[in-house]
Amino acid sequence: MTYIELINNFWNVRRIRTMTSYEADFYFYLLKECNSRNWTNPFELPSRNVELELGISRKTICDLRNKLQQKGLISFKEGNKRVNGAIYQIFYVSEGNKNGNINGNVNGNINGNVNGNPIYKTKNKTKNNNSNELFPPDPPPPEKPKKTKPEFIPPTLEDIKAYFEGKLPDWEQQAETFYNHFTSLGWRTASGAKVERWDSRANLWIIEKKQSNGSTKQANDVTDADIIIRSTTG
Repeated sequence: MTYIELINNFWNVRRIRTMTSYEADFYFYLLKECNSRNWTNPFELPSRNVELELGISRKTICDLRNKLQQKGLISFKEGNKRVNGAIYQIFYVSEGNKNGNINGNVNGNINGNVNGNPIYKTKNKTKNNNSNELFPPDPPPPEKPKKTKPEFIPPTLEDIKAYFEGKLPDWEQQAETFYNHFTSLGWRTASGAKVERWDSRANLWIIEKKQSNGSTKQANDVTDADIIIRSTTG
């Protein structure tokens, strides 16, 4: 049974059995003390501690715990004032027994019974969340697996020629130049970065050569036209 389930159980019982705010205060104080002991149940709690923290008298403590025991929420054994504190055990009242009469018997461990039938589920340990908090933090989201880039495999000269074929007038020569250039660099760029896709680099190479060839052709056309003009005017 979890901390929050015990709290909900208290409010379920309170809807059926009338309780004062002092009883509620005392019950939640016992829950807090049990929680601070990592849910050791039963647990020892000196009445002097209760007096100091809640600001109530010894007589009020006796009255409140008797009423909570009658409602089936706890059981207790009075301690030796000079040696041991009182022993408390917190119970979970099952749905079918919220209106029952409780007889608490303490023999080392405390067992609550109604007409010989157990009516409680005891809280002995918390869930495996290693936390005593009422609302433990959500676990961190699982890490997404890192995407691994495929290993780069250098192309062969035949692969390069097949890509360049027909895309330039001197495609075969350019394919060999491209292959030799990047092979000498260990398939890295001029800045030293690894080439991840050789086909993208080849495509850029082809575009640059086409632009270069276009500029050369345009310059040649201008030169030829100048020669023609001079010859006609001369």
